[in-house]
Amino acid sequence: MDVLRIVSIVAVVAGHSYGPRLVGGEYLEIWRMPLFFFLTGYFWTRGRPFVHELQARWRTLAVPYLIWAVIMSVAAWAWTRDTPGEFWPLMANGWYGGSDQTPPWWAFWFISVLFFVALLRRILERFPVVVAWGVAVLGLALSMLPDGPIGRTPLGIGLALPCLFFVLAGELFRYEIHPRVKRNRAVIGSALIAVGLLAVALGVEPLNIKFSGFGHFLITPVVGAMTAAGFVLVFGTVVDRLARSATRPVNALVRTGTVVVLFHGWLLQTLVDFGILADGAKFTLTVLISWAVGLALNATPLSPWLSGVPAPGWWVQWRARRQSES
Repeated sequence: MDVLRIVSIVAVVAGHSYGPRLVGGEYLEIWRMPLFFFLTGYFWTRGRPFVHELQARWRTLAVPYLIWAVIMSVAAWAWTRDTPGEFWPLMANGWYGGSDQTPPWWAFWFISVLFFVALLRRILERFPVVVAWGVAVLGLALSMLPDGPIGRTPLGIGLALPCLFFVLAGELFRYEIHPRVKRNRAVIGSALIAVGLLAVALGVEPLNIKFSGFGHFLITPVVGAMTAAGFVLVFGTVVDRLARSATRPVNALVRTGTVVVLFHGWLLQTLVDFGILADGAKFTLTVLISWAVGLALNATPLSPWLSGVPAPGWWVQWRARRQSES
């Protein structure tokens, strides 16, 4: 599953690096962002108190979001020194969040929406699950409104409603469906992925979640969730066996995910400003540099603040020694 998370993050960077020039991008869009929310549901632990959820999501998502937002504000100021009239509109859109965010806040919306959808799911746990599904379907219906108003809510909070659909789908798959698929999981998973991609080839509209684009009502989200389930089955079997010898580096890479998501928008625009315009070069450099920055930060005491992961062992041990000596 960690390898799958890495693949999904790379897919996000690819989409932003190539943009509409990415050949076959519609086959990427059908599962790229739904997979993140699907995995949130797949790893959902039922029954936790809301306060516990709020504290955990604040530490792992909200704190890095806010600190990186301040960093990107400095970047925005540097970008607009020669055109100061552009600074405050850029700041307003960046801090407001949602679909109007542009570089350097390009992918920030995902972190804020993930924060709110997790809290929403925890709140709805106190009701029968049919209520949660009703809220998700209502959200999908609202996403059909012209001009995507729920994507333009502060911090994209309105997108938590339709994105709840993928969280519930992941949770349903984990607890009700996956345990019943005891044999040929990789084959079944490959078939689900193939059906999802075929559906796109036959005309099912892909997703563009940031801009409240959920495609054909219910059909596109179901195809997206089904494709995500296929990836879970394949990566949980074949890829899991292949990657067992690389557990530590894979774990280290996946712990940089928040940094990559929040940092790569600025990096992409900076590469363009330096004259690096080839899509392949932008993609390769963005992946390598973003992960290098994430790994470097995670090796420092800044990791809880900038990555949302615990401080490294050497720092914890050093502080423990200092406290015992004092």
